[in-house]
Amino acid sequence: MKKFAAVLSSLRKETGCSQRQVASELGISQALLSHYETGAREPKLEFVVRACDYYNVSADYILGRISERAPQALPTPRGCDGAQRLTTVSCAVFGELDRLAVPELYAAAVSYLLMPIENLAALLRDPEAPYDPVRDAELKLAEADFIKLARRIADSET
Repeated sequence: MKKFAAVLSSLRKETGCSQRQVASELGISQALLSHYETGAREPKLEFVVRACDYYNVSADYILGRISERAPQALPTPRGCDGAQRLTTVSCAVFGELDRLAVPELYAAAVSYLLMPIENLAALLRDPEAPYDPVRDAELKLAEADFIKLARRIADSET
């Protein structure tokens, strides 16, 4: 279970989220998540499944049985083919970012793409929440930062 603890902690740190945030979204206490991440406690299978879904990784990966993280396809309700396209495009984008091997560009892309997804998650949790125009401004700033960095890297390659 030491591998599970290390992978679980690493996945959370990749997201840039606190233990409190992730624990809340996974439906457990921050203290329990801390115990899982340090290896002090072993999770039940139900938690492993939720964590796999949350981080979009296989059980083999999160348990440390394999080192390759193969993204799972997004769940697709009947009549909606957009989820498969989103998975395919996302894999292509992150494959290209990995090929470029520029950590700052990767981080800028994650910041930019994560914002609208977090907005959707917040709306799903509370559709009556008041609209916050600051989030739109933050998204545009993240987009501008990504574009500026991508152009600077492209210019340096030519």
